[in-house]
Formats: sequence, structure tokens, C-alpha cells
Amino acid sequence: MLAWTKVRPEEDGFDLIEHPVPSPEAKEVLVKPLSTSICGTDLHIWKWDDWAESEVPLGTITGHETCGYVVAVGSAVNSHKVGDFISVECHLADWECPRCEEGNAHICENGSIFGVHSNGAFAPYFTILASSARHNPHGLEARHASMQDPLGNAIHTLTGGPVKDSTIAIHGLGPIGLFAVDVARQMGASKIIAIDWDNQYRMDIARTLGADLVLGKNDDVQAAIFEATDGTGVDNSCEFSGSSVALTNAIKTTRMGGYLNILGVYGSEPKVPINDIVFRYLHVKGINGRRMWATWDTMQELMVEGGLKIHDVLTHRFPPKAFKTAIRLMLSGECGKVVLDFY
Repeated sequence: MLAWTKVRPEEDGFDLIEHPVPSPEAKEVLVKPLSTSICGTDLHIWKWDDWAESEVPLGTITGHETCGYVVAVGSAVNSHKVGDFISVECHLADWECPRCEEGNAHICENGSIFGVHSNGAFAPYFTILASSARHNPHGLEARHASMQDPLGNAIHTLTGGPVKDSTIAIHGLGPIGLFAVDVARQMGASKIIAIDWDNQYRMDIARTLGADLVLGKNDDVQAAIFEATDGTGVDNSCEFSGSSVALTNAIKTTRMGGYLNILGVYGSEPKVPINDIVFRYLHVKGINGRRMWATWDTMQELMVEGGLKIHDVLTHRFPPKAFKTAIRLMLSGECGKVVLDFY
């Protein structure tokens, strides 16, 4: 099979090269993907930044946001059968360490990441541990099923604080931030404030998804948030951007005793106004991935209900051969979610 493979230690560095179709090991399933979406992690690997160089072995088939049909099962698998429609949880856990036993398998002490540390889904076939092959519910649209990884990140972040009848600020309108706007509306937030820097394309999507107020570089973000919340600040701030300025804005505009949930990853250590965290009595939580499986349960209930506007976040689809075109579009920012279709 031909699969997109990181072969050179440089920007781009990908070739479409021949690999044998993998055979599932005892605890694995073999999957034929329907769709694989492109993640910010894939952009780090494309750019070959310090993180990617330290984490991704050359010769790896990348891609981890995916869904498809099981076409073979390993000898020890009794949870799946041929024909099952699954989506991938990219965190591969051992389910035995203390973190797994306490219900935090997404931060397994012995874990790895599918499509980063091992071969992934920018390929016509892949293998995955059956324990990370999540069954999809009846009625879930296949065209949306590959995006549960980033949608789950948005839900995990949002639900680190109150959502229903609460004021929510979403800092950073990449695809995950846009999903957060959509979910906050569906979960009954009383007011949604969406903040970006200067990506008018994505700011317009946020308005379509139901943001009550969209702020950008020409706004005094802190003043505008306080004005929109009668001077108190928001109940729940979610920081998705990885910008130190956005993090400071989020800290300073969360109400006294409010919730600050941080998914953004920062290129350098940000200067944090720690005294504001202390004196505002903020609940601060770092977010990594999705709870296995509580986040997935919430997410799939929302998807099956049908109220989410995922179609507005999914803006572009490409065939697998157009992988490099799709990556360049993602780098431009003139898109929402971008997906490769393998069918």
C-alpha cells in the first residue's frame, strides 16, 4: 500500500511510499479508513519543529484523527468483529498503571500516541489496539466520525468548568476552538465570547456557530469581556491558542472563583500573572486529550442528538493524493477542519 510517510528531517519531508499492508497483532484490529482529518500535531510534524524531532521516528506513517471499518481482528480480540465502524482514540494506554486505574488512561504513564510514535492513518490500512478503537453509535455520520479527537478535546476543555447557563470565553479559533463554540451553544451556555487575533475566516465561522460576541486584534479584549459580563468576567475561560497574550487575557477576565481550562501548548514558557490566579481564586486545569471514556460518551450523545453544526467547521475535503495541498491549506489558516477521504 502507498502511505504518506515522514522520511526526511526537514519541513515537509513527506513522501508517498510503499509499505506492506499491516497484520494485526493479538490485541489489535486492522482498519480500512473512511476519513482521516488533519490535526495541528500534523502541522508540527510537517514543520519538523523541536517537539516533532524529539517525538516522531523518521519512517513513520502519520495521521491520528480517523475512522473506518474493521477488516481483520487479532487472535486475542473479542470486543470487535469485521465490519465494525470505529473511530480512533489516539492515546494508546496499557490500562494497568496508576493513572489508568484512577480513570485517567489518556495520560497513561506508559502510553504512546498513534500516528506519532507508531504508524498512523494517512494510509489505506492501519492497525490499532482494540482498546483504542471506539465503536461508533448507530446514526453517527461517517463524514464526521474522524473528527472526534479534536471535538473531544473541545468538550474535555469546556467541561472543566460549568457550561449550561454559564458565560464562556473561548480564546483561539482554530478547529478545536470552533468546535468549542459549537458545543457551548449546544450545551446551553448563556453567552459565548469567541476571541481570535486576525483570522477573519474562522471568526466568521464562530459567528455562524452561535458566538454572541467575536473579538480580534482591533478590540480591547479585556475591556470588551468585562463590558459583556456586567463587569464580573466569565464563568469559564477556555484557552486553545497557545498565545501568552491570550492566556493573560483569560486569567484576568475570568470571574472571581471562576474556571480556567488550558488546552493550548506554548512555544516558550509564558509569563503568567500568578497573583491574579491567587487573588481571583481561580480553578485552573490543564487539559490533555479526552477522558477515556467519559468524554467520548458525552461527545457521541451530542453528535447523535443532531444539534451540533459540525458541517460548518468541516470546510474542505481532499483525496489522499492531495495530502500536501491539504497541509498547505491548513498552514494558511483559510479553512476550518480539513479531511482526507479514503473512499
